[in-house]
Amino acid sequence: MQHEQASRTALLIAASLVLLRHDAKYSRLVSKTSADLCVYVLENHSSQTRLFSKIVRQSWFRPIARLVERITIPGILLHYALRKKCIRELLRPALGNAVVQVVILGAGFDALSSELTRDFPTARFWEIDHPATQRHKVRACSEIGTERVHFVAVDLSAAGLDTEALVGSGFDPAKPTFWIAEGLLMYFPADIVPSLMRTLGSLSAPGSQLAFTFMEKQRDGHVRFDSQTKLVTWWLRTRGEPFLWGTTRSELAEFIRPWRVIRFFDHNDLRDMESDLSDEVIAKGEVICLAEI
Repeated sequence: MQHEQASRTALLIAASLVLLRHDAKYSRLVSKTSADLCVYVLENHSSQTRLFSKIVRQSWFRPIARLVERITIPGILLHYALRKKCIRELLRPALGNAVVQVVILGAGFDALSSELTRDFPTARFWEIDHPATQRHKVRACSEIGTERVHFVAVDLSAAGLDTEALVGSGFDPAKPTFWIAEGLLMYFPADIVPSLMRTLGSLSAPGSQLAFTFMEKQRDGHVRFDSQTKLVTWWLRTRGEPFLWGTTRSELAEFIRPWRVIRFFDHNDLRDMESDLSDEVIAKGEVICLAEI
């Protein structure tokens, strides 16, 4: 990510969610809260994103969006929405059980905290993200009335997790926590991932869980979606957000110690979450992992 600019990937995902919300076929996959937050961010970030926010809500743009998707990463829009739904459905039962704290790393413009503060009034939420991205999120959350969400601004790829700032904002390492790192770790160098996992482990009481995503390394060693074209690789590189880390399911345990893998969720699992999407293309290559300590 370019140092003083909000994540271009986060802005693109926000626009994708708004597009899906305004498509009758897929609108149920994106909540009104999520769409409203994304629209606010896009309309207030820049004149370009304000215009794009208006365009993606128009019906005439949907065929164009489908064409762009086919020549970049087929199935990526549904992947974004179903990835978020999967993590949300992993978190909800944890909050109904022992978990009382939720920390989202690299939250971007995701509305999960905003949605769940209303359903779980005793839980506390933290979002940790790059300052350039988070300042837009904080302004949006203040407009839609989000409460009980603590924001910690830090560049995780450069400085790591600021444990003092987290604990200083009221986080209690003695309480069970649900950590989320969605669409984040692939942007980190390989040596940063184990270090971050150890830090999270040191802050986690027994019963804590971690939901994160990782890119499955291709047979040729490249880190990308299976159907990703060179255009996407070029776009990510020019925006300063290339994929740096990926691994295999069998090698993952070495990277995430002291966490233990509970289950993986891939593109087939995401498709199974919605019965009427059986014939839809879902992007393959990024896997969700649920782990515990």
